[in-house]
Amino acid sequence: DIFYLLHNRGIKVEAKPFAIGVRIEHSQSLIDQIQYHGDDQNPYLPPASYSLVEQVDGLGVYSFCMCPGGIIAPCATDIEEVVTNGWSPSKRNNPYSNSGIVVSVSPQDLPNYKDNDPFVCLEFQKKVEYDCWVAAGKTQKVPAQRMTDFIAGKVSTDFPKTSYQPGLTAVDLNEVLPDMLASRLRKAFVAFGHKMKGYLTTEAVLHAPESRTSSPVKIPRDDFSLEHIEIKGIYPCAEGAGYAGGIISAAIDGINCMDRIIEKYN
Repeated sequence: DIFYLLHNRGIKVEAKPFAIGVRIEHSQSLIDQIQYHGDDQNPYLPPASYSLVEQVDGLGVYSFCMCPGGIIAPCATDIEEVVTNGWSPSKRNNPYSNSGIVVSVSPQDLPNYKDNDPFVCLEFQKKVEYDCWVAAGKTQKVPAQRMTDFIAGKVSTDFPKTSYQPGLTAVDLNEVLPDMLASRLRKAFVAFGHKMKGYLTTEAVLHAPESRTSSPVKIPRDDFSLEHIEIKGIYPCAEGAGYAGGIISAAIDGINCMDRIIEKYN
């Protein structure tokens, strides 16, 4: 709503590249076995994490916000949408491992792209979240599919236990997600299975969507003063304004903005 408010008041905002995909869940014991090459019972080794990246048909597909011993949580911020995110408790002792697997998207990649349209990426994001909400029954359940079924293009008949508390609805995500996402995710999962033997498994479940990796809109600011390029006194800051991609980078950006404010008024 802030993006639309600024735009309607004549304050410049811009479309920004972002990433969107699914959140995948494995058992933590499987990821430990893969990453520690069988030494997963060693009490001195923490729950294992992973980082994966692949170029697929000209766009990057990569793991995002990987959560060892973690939980997939519902994170919708408005009506008629479903959104997933992941987190880990401090001990990372949950039996599940999850990670976003997302496709990089630029404004120019989208079919409805128009020059100077600040909301082309935001509208794409909203459409994916709405379609997933509809596909899962218009509740906070998520549309889901076993990884191998997703690659094969068939609806899963059952699921292993999940950390996502509202529950799962079996669908073919190839029919729910835009093809520019689904086709690249299929190829990326095969490539990830070669990089991490055992990662590509019927026990892994895709939860859709993972759509809030970073802001699809940027509020432009001056590189030095960090004020809006047209309106003095407005300091676009951190994740929502398009200048961070996580808790730490957002905090640092906030500190930088405060430093500029102090310099200005001193």
